[in-house]
Amino acid sequence: MSEFKKYPTEYRDKECLKAALIEQGYTTIEDHEEAEALVDYHGRQTTYLDKTGDKANIIVRRKYVGGAANDLGFKREADGTYSAVISQFDKTKHNVQWMTDLKRHYNTKVTTKEAKKLNLKPYSIAREVVVNGRKVTRVQYIQH
Repeated sequence: MSEFKKYPTEYRDKECLKAALIEQGYTTIEDHEEAEALVDYHGRQTTYLDKTGDKANIIVRRKYVGGAANDLGFKREADGTYSAVISQFDKTKHNVQWMTDLKRHYNTKVTTKEAKKLNLKPYSIAREVVVNGRKVTRVQYIQH
């Protein structure tokens, strides 16, 4: 069995997090108000993080993660952020680059959502650009 570990994130918007996971290729995502148990590659509930088992609110089940994989989860914390819950075995797939890409997709979704909420006129879109060698999300205003 592979040990699960929690990794703090700055994600607060669950809809944007789920949309970012879809951008990463995970189209089947569970969303639970109360955290549910994560399952290892044997199909057993895990108990590494606490005695009641590893749990998460947003879950990609192991069959959608890949062969011999464990569940991938995001647990809502008391401060409203979601911590990633990733098994050590799956850390090679869900590595720093994967987490960076997820954060980039998440930030694009949040920026787009905020632009729509502010009802920016005449039209706005969020897009990625490279500034000083780093990808950043910018809102572009288009005049018609």
